[in-house]
Amino acid sequence: TMLKGLDAFSKPRHELREQSVLGGLITLVASFAAGCLFLGQMYTYITGVTRHSLSLSQSEWLPVRHLDAPSGYGDAGRIALKLHISFPHMACSGLDMNHDGVSHRDASFRKIHGPSTKIVTRSLTAAEWKKSIGIASKEPSQLELSEGCTFTARYDIPKVGGTFWIGMSDSVWREIAPFLMLGFGFGSSSNGGPPGQKNNVTHYIHSVTFGEIFPLSKNPLQDDIHVVSDDSDTTGGIALANVKVKLVPTRYQGFLTSSNMYQLSVTEHIVLAQTMTQQGSSFLPGLAVNYDFVPLTVHHAETRDNPLVFFSSLVSIVGGVFVTVSLVTGCLVHSAAEIAKKID
Repeated sequence: TMLKGLDAFSKPRHELREQSVLGGLITLVASFAAGCLFLGQMYTYITGVTRHSLSLSQSEWLPVRHLDAPSGYGDAGRIALKLHISFPHMACSGLDMNHDGVSHRDASFRKIHGPSTKIVTRSLTAAEWKKSIGIASKEPSQLELSEGCTFTARYDIPKVGGTFWIGMSDSVWREIAPFLMLGFGFGSSSNGGPPGQKNNVTHYIHSVTFGEIFPLSKNPLQDDIHVVSDDSDTTGGIALANVKVKLVPTRYQGFLTSSNMYQLSVTEHIVLAQTMTQQGSSFLPGLAVNYDFVPLTVHHAETRDNPLVFFSSLVSIVGGVFVTVSLVTGCLVHSAAEIAKKID
């Protein structure tokens, strides 16, 4: 008896309830609205919510790796640099690569960048040649493939700014530099320069990655071509593509895992051969990439609401729709009844 007195859900007798077509239609509309809101809430919970924030990067102590340091020393403050770059018009014998002034042919390069260093130079494949030339319909000959060179590399770099360069070797540059200083180009064999030379440093960047790349943004150093025209008598295919990269540390937190990644902000410009000889560029023709780390960290977190919050939202949606529809319907019905009485 006491519990009956506390019943807040008292119901009228069945024979006193009146059912109508309009009431059934309103119930269908309310059920449809509640179902749509229910599915929307489920979708929001499953896909999660993305939150972004910004903070100062954490300070790290980066030990300098000595040439006689043991394997693994200082690896904690390093990230992997991976390169895949093709030069379709220059053979591997006429190209060189260095990082912060140390050539990849130097024995100290592996000591500086760790035992996992791997650098391979080879002739182009047919797919690489087509991308570098921009002609997908033509099949290259073996001679055309052998005239080019592809660099693939993977080695560790410290988390400080630096520069790597891939381009014309010193021996080739010493041969052509006097002609450039005298104003000769290599666009044709009749301009006074050495005829038939293959000095075009046009290159195709298949990919350059620093550490783990943030998956939700496009890598600007992927499928990027730098074409240096050899039609001009003053250019002759010789120039320096200067690329400046800002690495933005990004903390990516998924639903189950989290990892440290990097986003890239890139600016590029071309330095012509005449400018290089007149101003005394520190780099030879080719590709020079200068990179630095931004002292800020972007936090990208994908999270879900607390399950209790999710269930309370579902209950609120289903119950709230029917309560709201009941209140609005009751208000309209009673208003119509009162207006009818006044009219009568």
